[in-house]
Amino acid sequence: MFEPTYKMVRRILIPTLETKWLLGKPLTSNPYVKEFHIGDQCIDWADGGALWFGSLEEPEYAEGPNIDWVHVDEAQYIRKFDEAWDVILRRLRGSGKQTVNRQGAWVTTTPPALLPSDRLYEFFEDPEKRDPNSKVFRWTLDDNRNNLPEAYIRDIYATHHGSLARRFIEGKFAPAGIGSFDFDSTIHEFKSMDTQHFHNIIYGVDFGWTNPAAIVAIGFDNDDRAYILDEFYQNRTQIETLIEETKEMQETWGPGKIICDRSEPQAIDAFNKAGLRAYKDESKREDGIHELGGRFKKQADGRPRIFVNSQCVNWIHEVMVYDANVKENDHAIDATRYALMSDRIPKLTAWKFG
Repeated sequence: MFEPTYKMVRRILIPTLETKWLLGKPLTSNPYVKEFHIGDQCIDWADGGALWFGSLEEPEYAEGPNIDWVHVDEAQYIRKFDEAWDVILRRLRGSGKQTVNRQGAWVTTTPPALLPSDRLYEFFEDPEKRDPNSKVFRWTLDDNRNNLPEAYIRDIYATHHGSLARRFIEGKFAPAGIGSFDFDSTIHEFKSMDTQHFHNIIYGVDFGWTNPAAIVAIGFDNDDRAYILDEFYQNRTQIETLIEETKEMQETWGPGKIICDRSEPQAIDAFNKAGLRAYKDESKREDGIHELGGRFKKQADGRPRIFVNSQCVNWIHEVMVYDANVKENDHAIDATRYALMSDRIPKLTAWKFG
């Protein structure tokens, strides 16, 4: 079972397996599970089978022995899906251990924005190129009414229009939608970056519990272009975890000031007590949205003023569906505008008269 990133394995995949709709109990105390190898991320089932969890930050992570079945979740966020899918198809030759001589794969995802030569679309839906043995099961938002609050469904209908509605309401492939930002994955995404490229690193933190908490690391080059380098994005996150994740980011990208959601002063104090330079955001929401939105536009030299690491899948998802008029899908975006605006406010230390 694959997720786009390892953090999504920990945050989404394993907790979902343990819900009442699936296994119903923790993997470590489940009658179906003979043993759960946490370090190897592998389940030995009571009937003799095995299930491995993996991430697909790079296509070669899909390599391994022959397998019977594979499940790829959130395929739209896998930045090299075409290459990873080729590896997976090569592995589907059967382990020789199952009683039924049959192999197959499940791919679950919201359809990605349809771009030229999109492998997911070509394999499953393209009338001329689709695999004849593939089958699409499509669920619309209305098909899931029994499991979603009515207010949530109304909000989605009110805020998703055009191609966004086709993707997130109807579950269909559609050309890239336009939200509040002019984001284009072919222009604004990058795959790797040298940390020496930046003269300044700033971290934005948006606190949350029921809603996700988000940390975003942003590097600025000498032309004031911003690069979204790394992200943390998770529900029900203790402040200690946010501090630990921020420290890990700083070990990777370097020290920098941390601009936080001002609604949690005690959390900001905890950051400072842990030795981190944390400050409350003092900007206006509208100014931050304007600053972020303006960075997606190309400048005189033909380049925009913001780029994002293609592994920051939650940031990319939010920026594609973000609606400035609705306070949702905005946690990584909020963390980003905190950091961006902190770099815009001039620091006046003294006045001189005469």
